[in-house]
Amino acid sequence: MKRTHPDSSYQGTNKEMKTSTESRPNEKDFVFRSPFKPEQQTQNIRTCLENINRDLAYIQSHGYDEFTKHRANYLEEDADVNKKDNQNLGSAFTGELRDYQIFMLERAKKGNTIVHLGTGMGKTLIGIMLIKDFLACTNKGNAAAGGSKSQILFLVPSIALAVQHTDSLRANLPCRIETACHTSSHSAKARKDIAAADIVVATHGSALNLLKHYQDILCLTNVCLLVIDECHYATGDHNYATILRKFYHPLKEGNRPRPRILGLTASPLINVSIRTNEEKLQSLLSEFESIMDSRLVGFPSDHKLVNSSFSNVEQVVIEYQPRENTSLPNHDNWKLHVSRKNEINQLQYLCNEVGPRVTAAYAAKLAREVSRNEFDQETSQQCENLKSYLSYVENHLNELIVKDKAGPYGGHTDKMRKLERLLMTVLKDDSGSVEQTPVGIVFVKQRITAIALCNYFRLKGKEKARSLDDELSVLEVCPGDHMNQLKELTHDSDVFKDAEENNIMDFGTFTNNNSHMIPQVPENGNSSRYPARDNLLRCDFVVRRPTHIFKYMNKTLNKCRLKKLEVDWLHQTEEIRSIIRKLRHRETNVLFATSIVEEGVDVEACSFVISFDALQNVKSFIQMKGRARQKDARFFVFADSTTDEKHLSLENASSVESMVHRFIARREVENIQEFNASGDNFVDCLLECAEETAMCREEYRTSMSSVDLSSSKSLLNRYSLSVPIDPSYRTSKQAISLHMPMYNDNFLILPSHIPPDMRVINLPSLFHDEPRKKKHSLMALAACVRLHKLGLLNDRLLPLSDVDMKSWLIENALNEIPSCKDTPLCSFQTPCESTTIVVYLYKLSQYGNTFSEEEKSFSSCDDSKVRLAVASLSPLPGDLPILSYCHSELGCIECTLSYVGTEELSEYHWHRLTDFHCVIFNARWRRKSKRRWLTFDDELVSRHRNPYVIGCLNSNDEIHWRYIDSIIDDFSRSEDERKEAVRSYDGTLVSPRVCCPTYNPTASYILYKASGKISEDEFATSDFKSFREYYATKYALEIDPKGRMFRARRIWEFPQSSISSHREQHAKQIPFIDLPQELCAESIVADPLLILHSIVLPQFLYKLERFLTAHSVIKHATSNYPTLGKCLSTIPIESITEALTAKSCSEAISYDRLEWLGDAVLKLLHTDALLKWKRTSFLHEGYLSLLRSALGSNQRLCNCANVTGIVNFILLAPLSRAEWKPCGLRFLKQDVIEDDDNLRLTTPSDKVCADVIESLIGIIFLHHGINSSMSVACELGISFNYGDADDSITWSDLPVDSTLIDFAVSFLGVEKFQSPQLLVEATTHQSCLHKPVPSYQRLEWIGDAVLCLAIREWLFRFDANFTVPRLVVLETTLECNESLAFLGFQKGLCKFIDHRDSRLPKRFETFQRDLEKMERGLWCTDPPKVISDVVEALLGATHVDLGFAQGQKSALHVLKPIIQSIHLLTVSPDPSRSLKGVLHPKQHLYQMTGGIVRVRAYKGDKFRRLGILGLSLEDKKVTEGYIGVVSCKGLVIATVWESSSRAAVNVCCSLAVDLLLANPLILDKLRDLH
Repeated sequence: MKRTHPDSSYQGTNKEMKTSTESRPNEKDFVFRSPFKPEQQTQNIRTCLENINRDLAYIQSHGYDEFTKHRANYLEEDADVNKKDNQNLGSAFTGELRDYQIFMLERAKKGNTIVHLGTGMGKTLIGIMLIKDFLACTNKGNAAAGGSKSQILFLVPSIALAVQHTDSLRANLPCRIETACHTSSHSAKARKDIAAADIVVATHGSALNLLKHYQDILCLTNVCLLVIDECHYATGDHNYATILRKFYHPLKEGNRPRPRILGLTASPLINVSIRTNEEKLQSLLSEFESIMDSRLVGFPSDHKLVNSSFSNVEQVVIEYQPRENTSLPNHDNWKLHVSRKNEINQLQYLCNEVGPRVTAAYAAKLAREVSRNEFDQETSQQCENLKSYLSYVENHLNELIVKDKAGPYGGHTDKMRKLERLLMTVLKDDSGSVEQTPVGIVFVKQRITAIALCNYFRLKGKEKARSLDDELSVLEVCPGDHMNQLKELTHDSDVFKDAEENNIMDFGTFTNNNSHMIPQVPENGNSSRYPARDNLLRCDFVVRRPTHIFKYMNKTLNKCRLKKLEVDWLHQTEEIRSIIRKLRHRETNVLFATSIVEEGVDVEACSFVISFDALQNVKSFIQMKGRARQKDARFFVFADSTTDEKHLSLENASSVESMVHRFIARREVENIQEFNASGDNFVDCLLECAEETAMCREEYRTSMSSVDLSSSKSLLNRYSLSVPIDPSYRTSKQAISLHMPMYNDNFLILPSHIPPDMRVINLPSLFHDEPRKKKHSLMALAACVRLHKLGLLNDRLLPLSDVDMKSWLIENALNEIPSCKDTPLCSFQTPCESTTIVVYLYKLSQYGNTFSEEEKSFSSCDDSKVRLAVASLSPLPGDLPILSYCHSELGCIECTLSYVGTEELSEYHWHRLTDFHCVIFNARWRRKSKRRWLTFDDELVSRHRNPYVIGCLNSNDEIHWRYIDSIIDDFSRSEDERKEAVRSYDGTLVSPRVCCPTYNPTASYILYKASGKISEDEFATSDFKSFREYYATKYALEIDPKGRMFRARRIWEFPQSSISSHREQHAKQIPFIDLPQELCAESIVADPLLILHSIVLPQFLYKLERFLTAHSVIKHATSNYPTLGKCLSTIPIESITEALTAKSCSEAISYDRLEWLGDAVLKLLHTDALLKWKRTSFLHEGYLSLLRSALGSNQRLCNCANVTGIVNFILLAPLSRAEWKPCGLRFLKQDVIEDDDNLRLTTPSDKVCADVIESLIGIIFLHHGINSSMSVACELGISFNYGDADDSITWSDLPVDSTLIDFAVSFLGVEKFQSPQLLVEATTHQSCLHKPVPSYQRLEWIGDAVLCLAIREWLFRFDANFTVPRLVVLETTLECNESLAFLGFQKGLCKFIDHRDSRLPKRFETFQRDLEKMERGLWCTDPPKVISDVVEALLGATHVDLGFAQGQKSALHVLKPIIQSIHLLTVSPDPSRSLKGVLHPKQHLYQMTGGIVRVRAYKGDKFRRLGILGLSLEDKKVTEGYIGVVSCKGLVIATVWESSSRAAVNVCCSLAVDLLLANPLILDKLRDLH
């Protein structure tokens, strides 16, 4: 379509808009403002709460399942209630072939053959038998018969035939068969199935698409047999002919393997008239055979079936008298949308064809089912006007009928009257046989006629069922007089003598279309009786796209409350398989159809066919007549008795058919002629330009596909529509046209995302004299060449997919990630008799007031002190941390490590040290309730990056072997020995010992000395008289009355996870108790001093391992990736540890915040990389976004973590006895080693690996800036930095308005722009195709990344306590369309936007009015997205022109008003001023609820019909606006009305947030619903 440039006055509207500061609301107050006044808010919350409580009460009394049956469907998408009918329509062939079928099958086996047989003569069966033969040859590997090929391709002209033939093939052949049509070959999975199939049944369009673009899926060199049904179409520009010319004949010329061809047709010569002579017939047939590369085979001239096979149908002409047309009411004053005028013209055509009665019934149906044409931006009021007009048409036509002003036939035309009488006559059945029940098809020219006729006859049936047709005159027809009445009908024009005799049909009882028009069984009838016997007429229709008669006929009614209306919906697309099945089974007996089923419905018992309109050509005549295959079938043609012979008469059509058949029968047998491909003689073009060469050749080929003049425009449109654009631009023709190519006489302008110097296609002067249509095709062909050369079309000549973009990026941009050196984790080897091992000793010192006091109470001299040490197999870093812990009973404990020297260990001493290591942690870390023990495994040491064991030092800082031996000996004692040790105690112990009561071995106590009491002494409480009575009553134990009691105290608590380092003021005191000596046994470790020093030992070692891991990653990076190592070496260890800590560690800190920041850093790095690379700098923003996503994909980052070895340093295990164990330890249970170390050593998930890479990038950015981040990203292979793009601006001589520069300087907070031309690009809308300037889309894409990083860095540094969910909500608030548009509009940005879009000025004015009201805050506005896009584009221009630092400053400068609001609300002591008012409502709601809610916006007219409770719908404005609905599991939480969809969503979410904050228990109840 040729487009002219719109009037530039649209731009001027912006400049005239008010920009004075008086009309601008204060930014801070405006953001704070609630959408509702306080009293409104209270009432709204109360109303919503009542509805929620009502539903919850219903759920409590009836159950959630019962509730969902009534309410869940309210909020579901509308779906077609028709279920797909997957019944196979094919039947297996069990008989024998006829002689002529055998003859033609044998000819087809020998060479390419066109089988010419009449309909119903078994052409398809010949094809099936030939396919079976080829399949057998393929299985045997018979190359001579085509067995070396892998597939059979069966081409059909329609989807109906594709379904039909697929079923037939599946019923007869045991192989894999797939269907390829418009809807079933688009997905990668469907194409994979097609490639694996033995037989592919494809429509011609789908096959051509696959052969052009997916030759690896379908290629004729891999096809052994090509069956072409209805092959008479293989002429001219039809896809059949294109496939043969472009893909088959080149194989023949190149002597390459090509498939056998079998053509099937009942009318081989279709462009034949009564004046065609035999010489012309011979020429047409030769041309047809040449294209098919086949020889036509039919009956010989002397064959007995040559005439009967094509002439067994009685042919009848029904003449009708035309009448004066009835005009519909004038619609000019009804204020209808312009798109409706052509649709109403269709209604006028219908009225002229069938009369007012049928038209009135159809107009009533249209008025109920038509919906708003959203694509053409029809308003709700215009849609209501249309419905009112249609109702007026219905009333007007019915009034004419009542007043007898609708003609002499009671509101029918003579044509309709005779059709009704004819159907009544031919449907009368006196055979008594189900199989002989009449079935027929009525062919019409227009689809509106087919639908209206079906609607009329259905309504007549319902009238009969309701007994409302008592006044109708029923013409009694004698069963034996059918033929006499037909003669009267066809020869006596006065057969109807009054207007009422047209209502003569005896209609049965009907059900709805959804139940396949199955009649109801009479009360006294036999249920087994065939349904077709109960009704005279049961109709259905088949047309293309019935929902587009009036755009659109969508079913928007609620499925529960209005189910009956739903299933009675007239304009719905039914499965073709279901329609054929119903017709075959006599569930319907009349099918109204357009030419779509001339070659698509195979009903063997079809007894009549009616052509309601004049014959168009011989082919249609043969195909329509061929549907009638029952014995004594009849073919009726309606003809205007008063017109001259403008159309093909039935007599001439029959004569032409006979002439063709006789010619073919007499034709002598000739050898198959060789084909001369005249169409492949290309022009030897000397032009070097690929585009001009393609125009000269009229074709362009790649290694995998080709495009020519016939397909160039469609391919160019396909590319334009495939470009990822904002969905809002696809809502109307005007909007989408901005992204489509614009044709002029001798040049073509491509969409605005193409750079200006590549955007225009100029037609060479050589082609200026060509017809206009061809010139457009030539320019489109050149555009396709250019897009392919630019990489915007792949080698299949298809638009780039996500997979294409990622593959291309990895292949062309990203280098292979450099792998690290393969170094062992540890060089440890167990010492043997002749070797020793060196350990580095680090003394573990523990301090604390309470801790020191306890330590002194157990050690009488310096030698008795316990000095634990870490014996490391490698030197530890010098900056070992001081770690502090707060114990509930020991207070604050500080732990430090200090180096004391080295010591060589023999094999014996190494094992003694590891045994001591095991003893300590068996006493401290294992679960005493489980009968399993920790044991040392040297293999686990070699897996550890910093292996160590725990030892003990003496006062000389040497390993205290004597003490170690004593501890190991104590541990190795049996239980009896440990009991005996306690019994040997005298009254005064040398030192306290740790014991366990035999009645509770999991408890531990420190025994100090005898208390002086015996078991008969008085118990501490009055509940028991003595200790002896206590133990007898409590534990059923009898103890010696004179048994000694020892003074004891419970051992300190053993923390099993991380403990706080916060200092508490006072430690809890542990009381003393008395324990009987005879009920105690020493613990496995009886020294309380050693137990004291091991209390926080696991916590200390866990932190130490994390610290050492951070040091290890620095060392690893320095050895393999110098830039990364240099950056990490200057970053605090605590920060590196945070970057490596996964959330699974359950620590107070994890990499979450750093990963969130690092994601934005990588986004900007990738943006710069793609921007500076000349091979991507010109791409559309949608494609650039795909590439950016591929660069930062989790898969890529995970691969980086694995290849670089960083995966080995990720901290995953939490501090718990099930997940973490000290170095070298594993569990042993009943002498069997348990393999439970997999939890700690498990490889992290791909997401965790990717997150750690992003967190490292984030921490480097925080400490070293963007340049170091880029260097590290390039070093790790997750980004690139080619920087070879041409930075020069080709339109630099374009003058820049000084007011635009002044505005940008003020708005962005910069001093001066080096390239002010970028400001022109940043403010140029994509509708300005005439300007030599790119649109703002590229800069907007850059500005999005700039803004994202600026916001995240500010939020990250602003408050370290903000969690990632809260950060995400605040980020959404700052960068959302509402905030940016508000800030830009307030500064007067709109007047600088250069556009040619007629919709924008009105949008600007509406937004300005919303702001001037200053009533309801930011979230009630719906600003044009173009404003926020230009804000981002200006930030992108700043980044490109002035660099990273200024871009970040400018972003914060633009956002300053809202940033100040967030800051004030955060630090404000006033509790009424919370962040809630500034948080984005939708994101805030999702954060609160965890994503269990669903947010939708419904158009008002649809919402009315949904019937959702909770909002009054009496106000007429509801039908014009949008309804926001927040629901949870089918339960409606809040509903609000707003004038725009975006505002409805935001305000409804804001109301839901307030409701849930005021009633937090509601959220808990919603979570519990199931």
